[in-house]
Order: sequence, then structure tokens, then C-alpha cells
Amino acid sequence: MQSKGFEESREVLVSVLRACSNEGDLEEAEKTWNKLLSFNKDPPPQAFVYLMEVYAKVGEPMKSLGVFRSMQELLGSASIMAYHKIVEVLSKARNTELVESLMVEFINSGLKPLRPSFIHLMVMYSNLGLHDKLESAFIQCLEKCQPNRTMYNIYLDSLVQVGSLERAEEIFSQMYGNATVGVNARSCNTMLKGYLSCGDYVKIEKMFDLMYCNNYEIEPALKKKLDYTLSLSREVVRTPPKLKLNDVQREILVGMLLGGLRMASGQDNRKFAITFEFNEQSGIHSVLKRHIHDEYHEWLDCGNPVDGVDGTPFHFTTISHSCFTFYAEQFWPNSQPAIPKLIHRWLSPRVLAYWYMYGGHRTPGGDILLKLKGSQESIARVLKALKTRSLENRVKRKGRVFLIGFQGSNASRFWNLVEPFILDDLKDVLQVGSVNPSETAENQNINFESGSDYDENASDYGEDDNL
Repeated sequence: MQSKGFEESREVLVSVLRACSNEGDLEEAEKTWNKLLSFNKDPPPQAFVYLMEVYAKVGEPMKSLGVFRSMQELLGSASIMAYHKIVEVLSKARNTELVESLMVEFINSGLKPLRPSFIHLMVMYSNLGLHDKLESAFIQCLEKCQPNRTMYNIYLDSLVQVGSLERAEEIFSQMYGNATVGVNARSCNTMLKGYLSCGDYVKIEKMFDLMYCNNYEIEPALKKKLDYTLSLSREVVRTPPKLKLNDVQREILVGMLLGGLRMASGQDNRKFAITFEFNEQSGIHSVLKRHIHDEYHEWLDCGNPVDGVDGTPFHFTTISHSCFTFYAEQFWPNSQPAIPKLIHRWLSPRVLAYWYMYGGHRTPGGDILLKLKGSQESIARVLKALKTRSLENRVKRKGRVFLIGFQGSNASRFWNLVEPFILDDLKDVLQVGSVNPSETAENQNINFESGSDYDENASDYGEDDNL
């Protein structure tokens, strides 16, 4: 490396170790690790995680555990990511005794979040057919973590596998009634499988109707049996359901368009598509993308790639449809972002909440920031509309973007207004007074104490920057 002109600094060595973890290059990883130890007896926490991953990829999970224990010894404690990684590694190795011991240790450490490790634990129990232990882990996870669909789906699968359909129906109902969790194609296929196995024709038809209305794809393994079952009870000629935005989808769309969502026109300029783009480096966007993908699933182009860790991509588009034409005319005329003249009519609490989640930030000092682009005149309309809700604010310009800031009691007032519509998994991060360790230095340095930069006579800014 030095012969190629690179200085083997600690940062460079950590980067090399990361590359080794991706490729499973054990020999190079061990050489790099020894060099790191010679630099400093206390390598950075992520270096331990990378080495653990290397050993896992070459089939040496116990060596991964050894690295984890050396981290505790050298640094005094293990990081959250280290706990997540070692539980993942040993769960895949199906070492139940060690995983259970580590989970107790992790819980007692007070570190959070615990949910990723609970999910690995539940998957291990599922693969081993240990339903009772899986159920216990699910209940414990509910007590200590915010629920999510992945953990519910794992438990639901297990209930159907052991024939506990009554309990499965209870869990499915809980999922369906919880806006943060919800159901998806996997949940419905699981219940459909259970109903098909016991021949409950009425419930089979109801589940089929639910899946049909939501455009959920039926698993190939179930289709043949489903077709036969339905043929016994009815002959149905179906036409594809007519797509129409519901009220919630409309409000979400307005909020995200204010936050920087983009639109694209079709070939005839009569139909438009929504381009959903999320920041891969943002923990907030990682949560929001799955929710939005589920909320608009019937509108999505089936050609969208699946590249997210949870199966949800960070970039996906809708089909081109006339339902989006109104929003294109209002928010994206001439292929440029704009703010409608009637925006004051649309700033509902839900709209503000999705604007905040998609194009906003909460600073360490407790201020709430909303990013917005537009002309001076259009910015003035938004500010006026906010003030009618008693949301006093200050405005700063940063490049070509306006930052609308809410401070003190105004930040609290804004939070109280939007909190019912903020996703449960994001409330701890976005609420006023919480600590967000992922907040970027860029946003930490914004100071509203000097007053507002907003000037009604200033020239307009361009519209081509990403928010």
C-alpha cells in the first residue's frame, strides 16, 4: 500500500478492513488488524465489527465471539453495532445458548436499539422450530422495543406453522389496526396459507378479496390450491381495481412535495409519476421509505429494484397516472418545483408531519427546521399560513434553500401539532428535547438567534438543488 503512495494511517487501515469484511478476505483482514494494533492498542469500534464479519463469512463464528470479547477487554465495553453483529453471527450459526446469553448481556447493558438483535433471535428460533421460545422473544421484544412489521411477520409465520390460527388472527388484526406496523403481502400470504390448510372457504375468500383490493401478489405455491378452492365456491370475473388516491395519500404527497419530492412527466405530458428518493445515510429516511413504499404499493412500478436491507429500495417510482397531474401542475410546473398559491388550504397537521419527516431536521438545541425551495413570493405564502396556526418562525437561507426554523415554545407547538402523525419509530428522534446523534454538523451550525435572513425584496433562487 505504501509503495502505491498511500499512507497507512489508522483511517486507511479501517477502510481496508471494511473492504475485507465485504469480500471475506481473511488473510488481508488479519494483516490489517495487526497493523491497527501496532498503531494503537485501542482500535476504533467499527474495526472490531469488520473483523467479526470477516470471521463469520469464512465460517468461524467463535472467532467472531473472540473479537467481540477482546473489544470489551480493550475498550471497556462493546458498542451497539458490535452487539448487533455478534448476535447476528451466532444466530445464523444457530448457537442458541450463546445467543441467549448475549441477549441477556445486551439488555442489561442498557444499550439501544435492541430490536435488530431480537429479530435475529426470532429468526433463529423459527429456523429451529422452537415456537415457544420465539413467542417468548416476541413478547419480550414488545415490552422493550417499538413494534415493527418484520417481528410481527416472523411471529405470525410461526403461529400458522404450528396451527395456532386463532392466535394468528389476533396478531393479524393487531397489525392491521396499527398504522405504524400494518400488513403487507407477506402477512396476507401467511394467513391465506393457514386458511387453505384448514379449508376455511369463507375466510379464504375474505383474505383473497383483501389481497386483490391491495394488489398483493399471491405466492406461487398457494395459487394452484387457491384457484381450485375458489372454483368450488364461486366463478368470478374480475377487472383490475380502479386506482384512486385516498385522503391520507393526498396529504402525504403534499407534505413530501414540500420536502423536496420530485415528479416526472410521461411522454404525452398528461400523466405524471412520483419519484420517491430517500437518503441512504439517514436513519429517519430508512424508516420512512418502508412506510411510504407500503402506503403507495398499489401505485408503484413493478420494475423498481429491491436494494434496501429490509427489502425496500431507497429509490422507487410510481406508474405514470392522471391522478398525479393536479399535483404536477401545482408543485412541479414546467418540470421545476414550485409552491401553489392555495398552499394555505393544504397545510394540515399530517402534511406538516410528512414535510418534517422527509425534508426537515431537529437540531441538538431543540429547534425544528423545515427545508423549502421557491420564490420569495411563494415562501411568503407559506410563512403567512404557518403564522395563522400561531407557529412563529425565523428563516435562514442556505445556498438555494430556505430553512424555516421553529424555536422554543414554537417548536413545542409545532411538535404537538404533528406528533399524532409522526411514525412511532421516529418520535424519539424527532420530538423536541430528544437527542439525535445522527444529526449532521451541517445542520448543527445553523443559528437562528441572529434573526431571519428572509427578505421579501431579495431576488429569487434557482430551483435545481437537491434538498
